[in-house]
Amino acid sequence: MSDRRYCYVSGLRLGVPAVEELCAQGRPPSLVVSYPAELAHRCGYFDYEPLTRRHGLAHLRAADINSDEVRDALATHSIDLMVVAGWSQVVHEQLLSALALGGVGLHPSPLPVGRGRAPIPWTILRDMRSSAVTLFHLDPGSESGDIVDQLWFDVAPDVTATALYERVSWLQAELLIRHLDGLLDGTAPRRPQTGHVSVWPRRRPCDGHLDFAASGADVDRMVRALADPYPGAFARFGGAHITLCGGTLHREIAGGAPGQIVAAGSRREWGVTCGDGTVFVPDALRVDEGVRAEPTSLAMFRPGAFFDVPSPHMLTSARPGHIPDPSPHGDSLLRA
Repeated sequence: MSDRRYCYVSGLRLGVPAVEELCAQGRPPSLVVSYPAELAHRCGYFDYEPLTRRHGLAHLRAADINSDEVRDALATHSIDLMVVAGWSQVVHEQLLSALALGGVGLHPSPLPVGRGRAPIPWTILRDMRSSAVTLFHLDPGSESGDIVDQLWFDVAPDVTATALYERVSWLQAELLIRHLDGLLDGTAPRRPQTGHVSVWPRRRPCDGHLDFAASGADVDRMVRALADPYPGAFARFGGAHITLCGGTLHREIAGGAPGQIVAAGSRREWGVTCGDGTVFVPDALRVDEGVRAEPTSLAMFRPGAFFDVPSPHMLTSARPGHIPDPSPHGDSLLRA
């Protein structure tokens, strides 16, 4: 292995498996940069302090990856390569040019499709049937640098963000481990990004407002896409903020009007009717900012009652748009 030194940058749980595996293989980073505690509200936040302490790794908390503090730490630890795996800022050219080997990033989409924010929720919202994690060279743009490699995988039609997040985290670790030596000795492959470019927009918590006039498939997709570690899909009931943490879409249960609660079993199970008559049966809820609860434990949800109808300006469309298929595996592996 090269005597070049690298740092690992991640503020998210998504980046943990790579650190664990690299340390287990005796190839640890010389420095880890992670988010400070004041950014713990970010989706997927992870406190790297216990992990770095356990492995004896140098650790810096930083809210700004381009700060003088980070630049000084890179110099102090003689860092040649920066590896970024879950960070909300673009690394500036000034910082990259100070590193002998520049930087690489890991992104959970098949670049150049899926540049931008919230790639895991968007993968589900756009009903993709195949995706990839991409290892790419950082440049002044946003996920626009040359590609080192990609790992493709199938996306199950009922996948949740929780499961997809976990899978992507391990695939990213595999991809980095596969190419780390080549990146450090300068022999790793690189090729320009080609084909259709799409930029997925940022998602805000309010974008998860459910409209039960939509089809059951749309409701189910939104709930799955915004499952943990994301804020969750929500609706209003009697003015209360109800987050649907998970559930199942049923076609055999008799529905009512859109947004109406109907009985869905013999033990106080209930579901909410969607616009096409299907019924979404939640298996876990949060009321306002409370902890998760079983739906049957909450007496407020009685058959015949209705969820509040959202005003039009509170709703944003999560319906998928067309995504050309960039997959090397053949036809129709990506489906809008």
